Amino acid sequence: MTKLHFATAAVCTALLAFPVGGKTAAQTGFAPERAYQHRLLTPAYPLDRACSPLTSLFSSWDDVDGTKRDQPHSGVDGGRLGDAILAPAPGEVIAVWRANWGWGPEGALMIRHSKKDLGLTRGRDFYYSEFDHLRYSEVRHIPVGKRVERGEMLAHVFRPGGDPQYLPEVHWEVWSIGDDDSTEWAENKYGGKYWTNETGHLVDPLYMMSLNAAVRSDNSVPIMPFDAKRDYRGFHGFTYILTCPPLKARAQKR
Repeated sequence: MTKLHFATAAVCTALLAFPVGGKTAAQTGFAPERAYQHRLLTPAYPLDRACSPLTSLFSSWDDVDGTKRDQPHSGVDGGRLGDAILAPAPGEVIAVWRANWGWGPEGALMIRHSKKDLGLTRGRDFYYSEFDHLRYSEVRHIPVGKRVERGEMLAHVFRPGGDPQYLPEVHWEVWSIGDDDSTEWAENKYGGKYWTNETGHLVDPLYMMSLNAAVRSDNSVPIMPFDAKRDYRGFHGFTYILTCPPLKARAQKR
């Protein structure tokens, strides 16, 4: 379950970027919007973790329930009902709103990341992370302007429109933004708010996770779980937004 802010063509020109010579894009000096490759990236989860999975990938025509979409996917979906959703990088909350894409009212949250937040020296100044299909009552009290840190819990995985007929998921979109002041808001036919920015370009969230770990030869991206004990100075891009408990810890909970 998803939507597009712009025409379907925006997905077709989205930024699926790959590093060169076994190095990450950050190491080669490439900026996300300067490296174009139209291939499907897939997640490679750490073998010693039980990561909450991604269930529908960027630009894929397959929905989380196995049905076919009407247009390529504008982000990634994932998670199990009630799983924690974590901030992929430091940033600022710039919007919390009641959305409705035809499945019922739900919560949405958007974080603005600067190049500095992401450890980048080139590329656009800002990147937006939008999270959809949230429980509005859970996020409505998050203040706009709040500074969030990498790994901070934002919300929990819910369902599109809160409707039990839909499988649980969080929909995560990433946009590179050329002009932050060009973001405008409107209301759709369902009465839900949505935003547009004519300078925005979709980016595969998995690509943003590949900035610190090279894409593998099979086009998979090593998933980097957030580690509260790690020093993230010098880290590039995003860590994983879902939980990845150690296998032993998950076995003990059972």
